[in-house]
Amino acid sequence: MSLLLGGTCLVYAGYEWKENLKTTLNTVCEEQTLRMDNQLDTIKQSATIIYNYAQSRLPSVKELQDDEFLEKYTDKVSALAENVAGHTDGTLGVYFHYDPELIDPKTGFFWSRNGLKGTLQETSVTDLSKYTEKDEDKICWYYQPAKAGKPTWTRTYYNETVGVEMISYGIPFYKGDILVGVMGIDVDFSYLVDLAQEGAIYENGRGNLVDLEQRLVYFRRPGDDECTIRTIDISDHFYNTLKQADSNKGKLLPFSYQGAKSHMTYQTLNNGMKYVLLAPVAETNRPRNHLLIAILLVTGGILAGYLIFTTYMTKKIVQPLKELDHAAREIADGNMDVNIECNTNDEVKTLTDSIQQMAQNLKSYVKEINGLVYRDGLTGVKNKMYYFEYIKSLAEEHEKKPYAVVVFSVLGLAKVNKNHGRNYGDAVVMAACRGICKEFSHSPIFRISGDEFIAVLKGSDYMKLDELLQQFEEHMKDKTLEESPDIPVEIVYGVARSDEGDEEYDKVFSRADQEMFKKKKMKGI
Repeated sequence: MSLLLGGTCLVYAGYEWKENLKTTLNTVCEEQTLRMDNQLDTIKQSATIIYNYAQSRLPSVKELQDDEFLEKYTDKVSALAENVAGHTDGTLGVYFHYDPELIDPKTGFFWSRNGLKGTLQETSVTDLSKYTEKDEDKICWYYQPAKAGKPTWTRTYYNETVGVEMISYGIPFYKGDILVGVMGIDVDFSYLVDLAQEGAIYENGRGNLVDLEQRLVYFRRPGDDECTIRTIDISDHFYNTLKQADSNKGKLLPFSYQGAKSHMTYQTLNNGMKYVLLAPVAETNRPRNHLLIAILLVTGGILAGYLIFTTYMTKKIVQPLKELDHAAREIADGNMDVNIECNTNDEVKTLTDSIQQMAQNLKSYVKEINGLVYRDGLTGVKNKMYYFEYIKSLAEEHEKKPYAVVVFSVLGLAKVNKNHGRNYGDAVVMAACRGICKEFSHSPIFRISGDEFIAVLKGSDYMKLDELLQQFEEHMKDKTLEESPDIPVEIVYGVARSDEGDEEYDKVFSRADQEMFKKKKMKGI
């Protein structure tokens, strides 16, 4: 019976571990893909704004033959483009190049900056008369959209003018059937590589971007500087796996590189690249192995007691033995609260107490592991994994009640980490968390990324939402670190309500998230 119990616990623990790992990796991969897609969509929207403005200001292609009109028209579009691109995260440049067969090949504009934190500076326009469509590898930002005849994300390329690896979103500008030129926005590819790596949830886990067209994997290892982008070639097996479908469809796929094995999950981004999330098997197995060892130790103790018990079995203990057998089955089925009664004062009593203690130990182990899995190690609030479980339970509630979602973002964290070190960055995060928890102490708080928190308000907190937000703003006004008053603790937030309680949570969250990002843009972040 002890062996059966131990084997059942081992099988059940292994199954639950694998299912939880699969759910966690797939959910994180999907959420990080959504975050990167949102950023790519923001780039597309900014480029479209510039394109629509350029269309509306050009009556006809004939007007471009007037040098005075051409100069004024180009300056107006250039001014708007510089303003829009300057307030769009991840952009390195914005350009508009006229068709060299229509206008002087040096006409147009090109704004670029040195690094994501620099300001846009006007740069000389590339002379397309020196290139042809055969030079698409170097001038893909122009020829690729022009050849496609529609808005297009280019493949990754090295821009010799700026000296940075990037991708571009280019829009061919037609007036009627005539190609006027190509305009677009350049994106620092290392910015996307950073977003990909932020999805890694293990110490040596990796978030990768894969370009199937060029058969390359782009990634950055923990500790790499912001200019380092590593690449490896795609094997035929890896290429065929990613080519078959847009995602891994909920399964965990095996991946091996240089002898190191990992679990793999992937999604397809809006620009056609694949986002591949890798979790090292050695790290994912660690919690499971600890649990299995604990189960084996407990099972071994039970087996020793059971052997002593059976040696002295008599007619007197047949009935207590049946009760013990029943209790063991209950524990094997997952009921750790089983109560075993024994009125004897012999070996049966000893075994009864051992099994009862085993159930309590297993219950404690499960509770301890769940606590580690669902709690953020830095702040102590619930983590992203628990957040996904919570919103799932929110959708399954039978009685729908109104609620509100508040999305918080800690500003300037990367700057603090860079200028003062991660210890001060952690202090900023903890100070921000304390401020949020102080005012929303009756509502669940989740840390879903390095600088983002979420609060879900229901009941009395929902009714007092405006009052709580006002108190929160007053509490955080001019807030700084106690140990370093020159470091500010600044938070922006977005809020959205589901007044009837039956609106899909993702829609409510999306509205709050968008409001938060608008506030960040207003602050120039």
